[in-house]
Amino acid sequence: MALWGDIDVAAVTGTGVTTNKSVNVSATNGEFTTELAVGEYVVFSNQAGVEYQINSITDDDNLVLTTATTNTNATNLTMTKTEKPAYDNENVFGINAAEAPGGVTPGWVKVTNGTGNRAGRVQYETLVAFGDHTKPSESANLDDALFGEISLSTVADQSAATGQAEAFSVTATTTNNVVATFQWQLQTGGTGAFADISNAGVYSNATTATLGISDNTGLDGNKYRCVVSGTGATSVTSNAALLTES
Repeated sequence: MALWGDIDVAAVTGTGVTTNKSVNVSATNGEFTTELAVGEYVVFSNQAGVEYQINSITDDDNLVLTTATTNTNATNLTMTKTEKPAYDNENVFGINAAEAPGGVTPGWVKVTNGTGNRAGRVQYETLVAFGDHTKPSESANLDDALFGEISLSTVADQSAATGQAEAFSVTATTTNNVVATFQWQLQTGGTGAFADISNAGVYSNATTATLGISDNTGLDGNKYRCVVSGTGATSVTSNAALLTES
């Protein structure tokens, strides 16, 4: 089996000839200097799936492998080469509508027709659903980037006498070095939509793990929750906790 898959295999010009279990390969009417490169892999027609890496290229008709072939007195062989596709890293984690006909949907397939030495071959790239994951920083190595996850503890209901301070806290656990950011939200009177809380009035630390409330007067029945986000992870929203003036 080819290292990079049969869809990225190309024929090498010329008839390959190997000596008896040797690293040297010669050809008749070859084009080794233009079709091959040091570090690429070649496969001989009598050894399907067995790859040999190129150590050096002497000229169009001669090259040297990194390891000796296991061929015994093999002559008049044809060769193919395999190589790693030149992936567009921007599209490993996302693709725009122009590149994905029909729009960005789970399970899209990006088709790239080969050019130059890869003419006649087609490269297929697929993407499963990533939900609303965000792409890691441009400064990161996208080839090695991994998405992380965020998990939250339960936010407990709070109760205190009228005029007292109260606080709501959440604990966030992350994977793959995701750095958590916090935004507390309020649902007034326990009904309607939640809205972001800013550090004003009785509220403090609205973008930390613990929301501070200096005076609970008039806040009876309000509900509070926290939205936790992080680059490379899906945002997670906590449960809604109830504030009570007891």
